[in-house]
Amino acid sequence: MTTRRHLLQGAASLIAPAEFEFGGTPEFSLSDSPFGILINEYREMLDQLDRLFAVRNRVEKIAFAQKGDARDCSELRLIDQKANAWYQTEKEMIRLASRTRAASVDEVVQKLILWRLVQFDQPSFNNACDMIPFSAYRDLLFLAGRESLTKDSDKKALAIVWDDEAFNYSADDDDDFDDDEPFYGEDEEE
Repeated sequence: MTTRRHLLQGAASLIAPAEFEFGGTPEFSLSDSPFGILINEYREMLDQLDRLFAVRNRVEKIAFAQKGDARDCSELRLIDQKANAWYQTEKEMIRLASRTRAASVDEVVQKLILWRLVQFDQPSFNNACDMIPFSAYRDLLFLAGRESLTKDSDKKALAIVWDDEAFNYSADDDDDFDDDEPFYGEDEEE
């Protein structure tokens, strides 16, 4: 079984190559569990990514003002390398969380909170069936007495869950069907 110490060492080794700075010790507001630690680290990573994009926007604006083109800007290439390292770190953190077994229901809740933090910025569900795990996540938060860390995004996702027009499609909308072939269930002439 993976211990908290191993998770911390694993997460630290993932972040160190990307040269991200952490401000102080992690906050243990969710608990001392491996997933609580990863949630706190991921929240810090999101702050770092926001700061990185803010710097990128400033550098890009200056490059356009000076040269009219930002493609040859070495500072932007460096920022893009750091952003790519950030996304690689995120993938490793997702793998680490996915491969770590929860030891309690509270850790399952925390694992789902981490899942939601990782995918909070998706504007919609990819498929109608994605609404079921989201709904289960919301139910489990409610039953465990937890609050969402992605409240605004959850409101948008809940609006889709309650929208009867979401994911309305029919066989006529699908390009995979050949118009000459009968649709499954249609009476075929004999």
